[in-house]
Amino acid sequence: MSDLRLISIVLFMVIGYQLSAQSVKADDGYEIVRQDEKITMYERWTPFPGTDTKSRQIKMVFHTNSDLSKIYAFIYEDSKISQWQDNILEYKITPKNDSVWIAYSYYRIPWPLDNQDYLLTYSLLEKTENRIILAFNHLEDDGLYAIRKGVDRRPTMGRWELEKVAKGKVKVTYIITSLPLNTPRFITDRLVHNNLMSTINKLITVAEK
Repeated sequence: MSDLRLISIVLFMVIGYQLSAQSVKADDGYEIVRQDEKITMYERWTPFPGTDTKSRQIKMVFHTNSDLSKIYAFIYEDSKISQWQDNILEYKITPKNDSVWIAYSYYRIPWPLDNQDYLLTYSLLEKTENRIILAFNHLEDDGLYAIRKGVDRRPTMGRWELEKVAKGKVKVTYIITSLPLNTPRFITDRLVHNNLMSTINKLITVAEK
């Protein structure tokens, strides 16, 4: 086989592999809806687990010049949450063991939406020197934290994936899925996207101090 033909075959295989990889990535249903110099926000609509209701799922990917343990602490420690979540009114943690805890959070939401609260069970799925995975799921327990009048408690689930990619540099993937509000998307889309971009940018800022 000539060198020229061998090179042609190799190039064809490489191009074919790249096209295949791009197709797989595109088939996950995510589309880029926001992007700045630090964060890429993806979105897709998918059935909320256990239901047939199409729900908004957002994935945010960003890098931060911080240590793995530091960014992890800002995600769950009650003393640090208010440093990057400006609209949070209340946050409480109820530990169950070293890897599972319950978190209650209450947020001020801009008009015309109601204020929201969340009751979530957090589970530490993996914690190594280079990787941390933290999942959260909606908890049905009105007796633990009663739903306030005029406050919407939206079933929500998701995960944080933190990966050390270099010394002092962490890649973060944040995924969140919530049952949709009974509000037109032309109102909620902008509010949801703006709030998440602003909040994650604030997280990056405080984590890098």
